[in-house]
Amino acid sequence: MKVKKQAIRFSDDSKGVYALSPDITHTNELVNWITHKDFNIYENQDYRLECHTRKRNKLYSFQHPLLNTEVILKVSRISDQHKLLRRLNLHLSTFFSDYNYRAFLGAFLLKTNGISCAIPIAYWTETDNFLIKKSYYLYEKIHAEYSIHSLSQQLFTLNQASQSRMFSQLAEKITTIIRNIHDAGFRQGDPHPGNFLISIPNQDFKSITSEDIEQAKIFIIDFDKFSIAMPLGKILKRFFDIRCFRRCTLGNYDQHAMLKFYLQNKYSKTWGLVLRFWMRGGFNISKWFKPLKRRL
Repeated sequence: MKVKKQAIRFSDDSKGVYALSPDITHTNELVNWITHKDFNIYENQDYRLECHTRKRNKLYSFQHPLLNTEVILKVSRISDQHKLLRRLNLHLSTFFSDYNYRAFLGAFLLKTNGISCAIPIAYWTETDNFLIKKSYYLYEKIHAEYSIHSLSQQLFTLNQASQSRMFSQLAEKITTIIRNIHDAGFRQGDPHPGNFLISIPNQDFKSITSEDIEQAKIFIIDFDKFSIAMPLGKILKRFFDIRCFRRCTLGNYDQHAMLKFYLQNKYSKTWGLVLRFWMRGGFNISKWFKPLKRRL
C-alpha cells in the first residue's frame, strides 16, 4: 500500500492537496468532510489541547463524526506575527517538505512495519499561490496515562532499588523501539522521553511494580523530523542513526548510557565519540560555538 497526494478544491474554491491512509474506511465521506471544511468547527478553544508544541501548531481533540473514534487534529499555520525573514524561511521549508506530511507518512510507514504509534488518518493543506497557508494532520488519539518523561519524574519518588530496575526496563523498551525503527530503514529524528507515551495496566502509581512496566505498552509519537534512511552501507548508516540519541536521556541515564542500551555489545568508544559529535552540533558548525558565545 502506498500513500498518494492528490489535488483538492474546497467548497469555497480554495485549493490544496490531500492524502488518506490507504487502510481507513469511509474514504469518500472523509474526502467530503475535508472538502466542505467541516473540520473548521473543531478549531476553537473548546477542543484545544494545551500541550507543548511548536508555536505555529495547534492541537484539537474530538470524537470524529464519521470514524466513530477520538482523534487529534494538528493544525499548522505560518502566522503574520512571525518576522519577515522567519516567514520566508518557513514558507521555503514547507514548500519543499511540509513536516505535517512527513509526520503523516512516517506514522503510516512505521505502523506498516509493526511499530506502535498513532494511527494516521489524513493529511491536507490549503495553499495560496503555491505556498502552504495551513496544513492539517489527522490521527487517532492514543489513550495513555503518561509520557515516559512524566513517568520518569514520578519514578524518582520510589526507593532506589525500584527506581533502578524500572529505569533499566524503560531504557531497554525505548531503545528497542528506536532499534526497530532503524532496522526498518527509517529515523524518527528526535526520540527523547517526551516523545514516548506509555499505557500501564496498573494506574495506581503508588503501587506500580516492575511487572507493570514489563507489561506496559509504549507508543512513539511526533514524526515531524521523520526521514527514510539512505542506503549508505552499515557503518555509515549507523553513524547517522546515532544522531537520534543527541537528546535521548532517561532518569539518571545520559545519552551515552542510552546508546549503550541501543548498541549493546556493539558499543565502542568510537561510537561514543560519534554521539559526542552529534551532541555538539554535528555538521552545523555554528552550534559548536554557542557555549562560547554565552560565556562571552
